[in-house]
Formats: sequence, C-alpha cells, structure tokens
Amino acid sequence: MKKILFISVLLIFSINTLKAGEGPVNIKPYGYISYEIIYDTYRSLDTRDGELYLFPKKPEYDINGNDINKRSKFNMLSVHSRFGVDVKGPEILGAKTSGKIETDFFGTRQDLVRMLRLRQAFIRMNWENSELILGNTFHPAFVLDCFPQTISFAAAVPFHPLNRSPQLRITQNISDKITGSLSFLVHGYHKSAGPEDQQRNSGLPESVMQLRFEPSSGFLAGITAGYKFLSPRDITNGGEATKKTIGSYILQAFSRITTSNVDIKLEGIFGENLTHFIMIGGYGARGTSETIDWNSDYDYSNLRTLSVWADIETDFAGFDWGIFTGYTENLGSKHLYTPIAGLSRYDDLHFLFRISPRVLYKEGNMSFGAEYSFYNAVYAEDFDAYGKPSVSMDPAINNHILLMARYIF
Repeated sequence: MKKILFISVLLIFSINTLKAGEGPVNIKPYGYISYEIIYDTYRSLDTRDGELYLFPKKPEYDINGNDINKRSKFNMLSVHSRFGVDVKGPEILGAKTSGKIETDFFGTRQDLVRMLRLRQAFIRMNWENSELILGNTFHPAFVLDCFPQTISFAAAVPFHPLNRSPQLRITQNISDKITGSLSFLVHGYHKSAGPEDQQRNSGLPESVMQLRFEPSSGFLAGITAGYKFLSPRDITNGGEATKKTIGSYILQAFSRITTSNVDIKLEGIFGENLTHFIMIGGYGARGTSETIDWNSDYDYSNLRTLSVWADIETDFAGFDWGIFTGYTENLGSKHLYTPIAGLSRYDDLHFLFRISPRVLYKEGNMSFGAEYSFYNAVYAEDFDAYGKPSVSMDPAINNHILLMARYIF
C-alpha cells in the first residue's frame, strides 16, 4: 500500500513537470498540512477521534444522580491534512475541460481513521452558458459559496448538510443573473441511515433542482429542492417479497451578502430523513406498534427536521473574525410513527443550539486559528404518537475549544 501511494504521488509530480504549461494538459497539485488541539468539557458524540464533532452526549446518571458524561476530553490531530490535483485540458466538444482528484487521511469510518479516502474525483465540462459535472463531489445542498466558515471540521454539521456523492449535474445560465441546475446522485459513503444498499435498491437516483439569483457581485440568493427514494427490504418478516419504497424531500433556502469587509451567510433547511447529510432524522413504520402487522408489508413514515444558521465574518487589525450560530430541531412525523432500530440517527434529540466565535490569522502560507463553541443539546425523555419529542431532559452543555495551525501548499 505504501509503495503504491509513493509511486502514485511521484507519477503525479512527474506528469506535472512534463506537461504543465507545455502541452494540452495542465496538472496542479495542492493541499495543506493541518494540526489541531481539541478540548471538550463534556463527553460528546463524535467520530474520527473527535475530528468530526457533532454534539454533547445524552446525560447518563450514576446511582447517586451524577451525570457521568460531565468529564473533559483532549486530543491532538492531523487527519484533516489534504492532498489534491486540479487538471485543466483542451477543448472537447466545444467545451473547456477540467477535473479534480482529492484525498485526505480522514477515513470513511472510525476504525479506518488516518487512512486515505476519496474526497472528490470529477470531470467538468464548461460551455459558454452551460456546465456538466460527472463524478464524486459535494452535494448541491452544500453550496460552495455559501457555507459556514467555521474553523472546526465539516462546516457546522449537523446544522449544515455534509455530503459528497457520485453525481451527474447540469447547470445552465438562464440569464445573466439567474442560474439553474439539475443533479442526479447516488449516495457514496454519506448514506442514509438503514440498510447499506437501500438507495441503490430503489432503482432511482436522488434528484435535486437548484435556482440561484445573483443580481450583483455582493448578493446571492437561492433555493434547493430534492427528492430521494429508499428500498429498505426485499422480503417481509412473514416471508413475502416486497418492493415497497419510501420517498423523502429536502427544501433549502440560502443567501449571502458581501460588502467590502463583512460577509454574511444565512441558510434554512426543512426536510424528511436528512440522515444522508449527517443531520437529525430517519424513518420508521407508519402507525402504532399495536396496529401494525409486523409480518405484513407495512408502510413507512419519515421524521422531519428543521435547521437554520447564520455565519458572519469580518477582517479587522489583520485578523479574520467570525461568529456562527445554528439551531436544529426534531419535528417528528406527519403520520403515526413507530421507530425501527437502525433506520434513524440522532432522533432522541429534541433540539440543538450552537454559537461559535472564532479568529483566524494568516501569514504567507501559514494560518493560525482559534474557535470556541457553546453547545446546548436537549434530549427527549418521551415522544408522542408521531415521534415528536413531548417531554425533554435537562440540557447537556459542552464547551468545545479548538486551536489550529495549517500550512497551505
């Protein structure tokens, strides 16, 4: 594995030396080396040794009524370090061609942390008023020019969607101010909660439409609407074949206002089963446990989630100052709902709040940052017949502190 990696990197730099600026293909390596110190005052739900932080754990009490999660946690990490290659090529079919391959050491799950994973690998073709993307890249709901600039990894998940998937995306300039796109996606390692191949087994890709309005260089507004299908099983508990699927939607609105020294970003998301975004959600059986025939081909029902956030950044005295605030809530289902183990994530949360001030200093290829995040996680103690939290526990509060150094190349 190490020999293959070394030969691959050597080949990339060799090709760059031979071709860049001389032939029809230009290859440009890029990346950064990252170092982070992370400290928490309350045990929390995270993965990749704490690099991907989510929120404080549910309170757990000992025989004396003491919360055992009220304990600190400390770590140092470099798994966020990244390497990629941008490629620009000749015109093909009247389009300018380019591509990207990008990897890091994050791994695709906790037991694979510090191992290479594929972040992005896509082909881009640009005509005068159209663009075609083929490959693995960010989900359209992760708007690349309107996402939180938090220092902590993952752009404020679970308030903001995090998903990279294989896709086909067509973008068209409708006018000089309006752009529309249509995307078809199959989920990669960012999958919905449930069986591994439930989206593939539905026989349909996720479909996403997006409209963007940019009347000037300092203002952006847009909306996103998407729908996906899942087929969770082939056979019922009673032994009968089933082709039943469940569909779910996402609605998103986003906006960005930029002045000479202030950048303001806003976003709101409402949808069903947002687990492929690492957000609250999932699905279960439609009905109550007493009325459902568990041996039959029963129907499914989605959990709904609301999330809103704002991010403000400004530069002052040579530093970039910013603050993020976000709120997300479990709204339950619109139908009678019975949970099924493994088909949901974080559905025991009632709501979650975060506020995160930050500061970043840049000097040449180096940058140094510090971020403090206050998390207030309120878990449900009981639910109504629709899966909506009806009784809540005392809040779990964490102070998440991050110090970062990064060398960009």
